[in-house]
Amino acid sequence: MNWKRSILLLAILALCGCDPPTLEPDPHRPGGGGREIPSLGTGWTSRHIANDAVYHAFAGTDEISGQYQEVFAVDVDLNKGLHQVALVYEKPMVTTSAAFLKHNAIAAINASYESSSIYMRINGEEVFGLQNEVINGTTVPNWKSEAAFCLTAAGNPKILFAGSQKKGEVTVPQQRAYYRNLSVTEYPNFISSAPLLIDNFNPVGEDFCDYTIPLTQVNTLSGEDPERHQRVAHPRSAVALTENNHLILFVVDGRQKSTGMNARELTLFLVTWFNPQYALNLDGGGSSTLCVKGEGDPVTHVVNYPTDNSKYDHAGERVRDAFIVVR
Repeated sequence: MNWKRSILLLAILALCGCDPPTLEPDPHRPGGGGREIPSLGTGWTSRHIANDAVYHAFAGTDEISGQYQEVFAVDVDLNKGLHQVALVYEKPMVTTSAAFLKHNAIAAINASYESSSIYMRINGEEVFGLQNEVINGTTVPNWKSEAAFCLTAAGNPKILFAGSQKKGEVTVPQQRAYYRNLSVTEYPNFISSAPLLIDNFNPVGEDFCDYTIPLTQVNTLSGEDPERHQRVAHPRSAVALTENNHLILFVVDGRQKSTGMNARELTLFLVTWFNPQYALNLDGGGSSTLCVKGEGDPVTHVVNYPTDNSKYDHAGERVRDAFIVVR
């Protein structure tokens, strides 16, 4: 199998009843317990964490960004129906690991931006209605809902594009109308986010930002301005779907040992190593967290190094309200 081509908040719940054999933990990935398999390439380690689910971790200098990066991904083969994907909403808010443990997951990832900037539907009910046309506390137009991670009534994941407010394709009210008009029967669960990184193999995330603007000028903008938010290197979370029905949950760390990526680097990294048909950026920065069964912290199973405690450990999680879950 060609892993380069086959390769949430999202969580993956195990339907497999047997645990994989224990291995000595990788020095860069504490707690590794899955069966080790051939890696994607130099800098990568790969392990089976459950039937039809593989955990990949990268540590090294990435040729795309030219920087040291630490990357974590889960690739779930959905073809045999061994895993169920779910979009989970928790109120009051919890950490990613709390949602992961609550739902007995094999993997979980953070999902949503602030509630006033997104549209979310859970079990057919509107939870967040894309309330604001500007980002909270700023005059920056709300750009954070141009696409959505959806689950069909049959539980199949899809990524749908509503149009970019940033690029002038639609207005926020038009985006809101698009999401409200999605069939409740066909799409009972979905959450909006931005930017769309890959659209039917087209790496649209490469051009989300205007890279002709000098970075010194970008750094004077509001932290919520999309040019700065997506141009500057930060921790990032993403969800992707491959042509052959694999789901990928992806986190790259930043602000510590790992440099982090901008939207262009994230897009090209996903294309290079996973070749997804669709990919959507999720909330990043201090929110970026990925939990994987049997990996990372032995209690929480956080595999990356969240930054909210400013320490290089697995304890710096931020509480959130929405996650993608696979069980």
